[in-house]
Amino acid sequence: MRTTVIAVRVLLLALVCTHLRAWSQELPGDIEFLPEQKIFPRFTADALTHTISLSRVTDNRDWIGTIGASVPLLDVATPQGTVQFSVAASTFNRLIKPPRGLTVYTIDYKVDFPLDFRHRDLAFRIAYGHYSCHFADDGIELLGRRSIQYIKDGLAVAASYDFAAIGGYVYTEAQYNYHISPMEDKRWQLQLGFECGNIVLAGDARLYSAVDIKWKQDVSWGTTQSYHLGVKLLERRNHGFRIGYTLRTGFEERGQFFDQQVTVNLVSIFVDL
Repeated sequence: MRTTVIAVRVLLLALVCTHLRAWSQELPGDIEFLPEQKIFPRFTADALTHTISLSRVTDNRDWIGTIGASVPLLDVATPQGTVQFSVAASTFNRLIKPPRGLTVYTIDYKVDFPLDFRHRDLAFRIAYGHYSCHFADDGIELLGRRSIQYIKDGLAVAASYDFAAIGGYVYTEAQYNYHISPMEDKRWQLQLGFECGNIVLAGDARLYSAVDIKWKQDVSWGTTQSYHLGVKLLERRNHGFRIGYTLRTGFEERGQFFDQQVTVNLVSIFVDL
C-alpha cells in the first residue's frame, strides 16, 4: 500500500512538472519556468552540498547517505544577465553497520532558497538557509550521549568565477547566522573553494578535483577542509553521476559533534540532479 501511494505521488509530481513546463512556453521570452541549467556552480567538495550520495568511511564502519537536490524554479533574462531563483533541500544521514545491519545514528537537515545572478563568467548569490542536526533514537542508545539543540538560520552571500585556464571555477561565500544554537554569539562562517581539471578520459568520463575550506566562528575560527578527486560520468548540463575519493579533516559538520575534530577518508558515489 505504501509503495502504491509513493508511486502515485511521483506520478502526480511528474504530471505537474510537465504541465508547468508547457505553461512556461507561453510566458514572455525573457521568463522561463523550471529551467534545466543552473547558473551558480556546485560546491563540489563541500560535505553539505545538495545531491544524492552514498559514502563509505574507510576509517571505521560508518556510512554516509545523502538524499537531496537543488532545483531551479525560475529564470529571468535581463540585458545585464540572468536571474535565477531555486530551492534546495537535503537530508544527511550517518549510518553505522553493527552485526545485524545498518543503523542510522545522526540525521541532519539543510534547506536553502538561493537567488542567483550570472553575467558571463561571473555569478553572484544571496540565499536564506536553515540547518539543523539531530541524533536518531538509535544513535542516543549506541553512543550513550545526550543530544544538544544545534540550529543555524542565516543569510549567505556568495560569488563564483569560471576560469577556463583551470577547467573549472572558484567560489567564496560568507554566511551570517542570525539564529544559531548553542553558540549564540558566534554567528559567522567563511568559505572558499574551487573545482578544476575536467579532463576527458574517454567518452563521457572526465577526471576532476575540488577543494573546499570553511572557517567557523563557533569553533574559534577553526576549519573544515575537504580535498576531493573524482570522475564524472554521463554529465549533461548539471546532471550526471560521479565517483570519487575525499579526504576531510578539521571540525565536524554534524552539529551534534560540532566542536570535535576528526579526519576521515571517504569513497563515494554521487547522483547530481
